[in-house]
Amino acid sequence: MKEKNLTFIEHLAELRRALLISGLAILVGVVVGVIFSDYIDQILRRPLDGVLPVGSDQPVFLGIFEPIFYRLKIGFIAGLLLASPVVFWQLWWFIAPGLYPRERRLALPFISSATLFFLGGAAFCYFVVLPNAAAFSVGQMTENTRIILSLKTYLSNAAMFMLAFGVVFETPVLVFLLCWIGIVSPSTLGRYRKYVLLLAFVVAAIVTPTPDAVNQTIMAVPIYVLYELGLLAGRLVYRRRQTGDSRAE
Repeated sequence: MKEKNLTFIEHLAELRRALLISGLAILVGVVVGVIFSDYIDQILRRPLDGVLPVGSDQPVFLGIFEPIFYRLKIGFIAGLLLASPVVFWQLWWFIAPGLYPRERRLALPFISSATLFFLGGAAFCYFVVLPNAAAFSVGQMTENTRIILSLKTYLSNAAMFMLAFGVVFETPVLVFLLCWIGIVSPSTLGRYRKYVLLLAFVVAAIVTPTPDAVNQTIMAVPIYVLYELGLLAGRLVYRRRQTGDSRAE
């Protein structure tokens, strides 16, 4: 990719191009998601297996048009997940003109790692957070009460939390890029560990679907570990760069 000095109008044109390609990729993913919506629906319900009490395990629709919107929402979730590599590719394409040539070599590592961490965050929420959160919530039921599971509400909550975890799991990629580009040094980031740990619990309290300490810890600990992982990768790159600069001198 050649170095470009773009005007403001050209930047807007590049942004429009990136949004258009990302939108088309998501649209294709939505179509695929709607086609396989029955199978995806079964997958999305699995975190509730064995959690709901007898008599409450039969989900319902509360409106005549909810089945239509339910399938469309399933398609949209699938579209975001399937199109994530294209979205990250377009994000990199948009910011690359402002980077130095050596920094642009990170295109493939950025796209692949950002995609893996995003999908990994969604998977972590699906396999770990949702089952535990559902079990905790059901455990708060009083006697002589039952749950009527609305598929629309459950899907909205599950999708929101899975996407939120996917974004949060981008922490190591962000930390690494900050160190690689040279905006912040690893030693500076290292001094903010205690604040990051506190922020991790604050984010966990906002993102997790239940207020209990167990689920918040399940969320906060990975955030902090991911921060340390990104910091470790940033240190390795930072030391390698310093070694290269000293040899060049």
